[in-house]
Amino acid sequence: MDVASASTPDAEFYLGPERFERERRELIPCSWQLAAHREQLATPGDYVATTLGAEPIVLVRNAAGIAGFFNVCRHRAGPVAVGCGHGRRLVCRYHGWSYGLDGVLERAPEMQDVKNFDPAAIHLAPVAVAEWGPLVFAHADAGAQPFAEAFAEVRARCARQPLDGMRYVMTQSFRVRANWKLYVDNYLEGYHIPAVHPGLNREIDYRSYQTELGSNHAAQVGRVNASTGSDAGRRFIARTPDEEAIYLWVFPNLMLNIYQGILQTNVVIPHGIDDTEVRFDWFALEPPADADTGKRFRDLVAFAEEIQAEDAAICEAVARNVASRAYRPGRYSALRESGVHHFHALMRATGR
Repeated sequence: MDVASASTPDAEFYLGPERFERERRELIPCSWQLAAHREQLATPGDYVATTLGAEPIVLVRNAAGIAGFFNVCRHRAGPVAVGCGHGRRLVCRYHGWSYGLDGVLERAPEMQDVKNFDPAAIHLAPVAVAEWGPLVFAHADAGAQPFAEAFAEVRARCARQPLDGMRYVMTQSFRVRANWKLYVDNYLEGYHIPAVHPGLNREIDYRSYQTELGSNHAAQVGRVNASTGSDAGRRFIARTPDEEAIYLWVFPNLMLNIYQGILQTNVVIPHGIDDTEVRFDWFALEPPADADTGKRFRDLVAFAEEIQAEDAAICEAVARNVASRAYRPGRYSALRESGVHHFHALMRATGR
């Protein structure tokens, strides 16, 4: 159904516990997820333990490149890595089984009396891994659609952006007391900008704000307001007459914000029905020597924190109201909410 004829979802879409568990255990792990950045895995032996939804994984750089495995020992399911670090092998924190950086079991203490036990035949279960610019992605299904195919449209949309030259600067993480899909809904429309983000509304030309839809993504494009000659308090100053700020969402829970020589990635991580983490990684073409003292970068971070606080507050208010007995599905703005409608249609298409 097209956006002009459609209605928004019912409360169960956001509050249903069985739906939430399917999303955390099936939808998110079985989609390409931003799991790390290149500089975390720069040299052989570097590793990052993280999660894809409910699935624990570990990424490691070995002699062949970056590989990924489920962070589940093949003995009795202990973790083979915790946090980030560097080592010559992955060692289970439970019983000390150790695996090479290729995932093959190298040592299993006190297993010498076990019959038909061949360490060389035991291997950590693999996950699919891909790199794009400074970003490292993972997918729980090792036989998944190749990243190059799944992200073909997204990469084409970003072809003019210098992502390969972006360098990691810092990470921030925020918790929002709302369902993860409410946060995605909010990201996918600029309709709320005049009411919720007065500071951002001064920086971009809301009238020219456009949403472009792809098969698995939506791009919102806002033209940066031109200099007026009196730019006191401005955060974005257009460097070219047609400079844009691009806010790109990729199904189901990834955002790429590209503006002013900055790449900001947002991963929306569901921990509970009304407990969402939003992880922001910052990259820059010209990274400051110190993220705390580089004035221009510090100003952009402060502005982003202001916008995030405004988004978190409205999402939490909407979360409370969706749970109200008064809540009923409403109608979309055909002009401003095509991205939200697209997200909901993709969720329905996955059976979720």
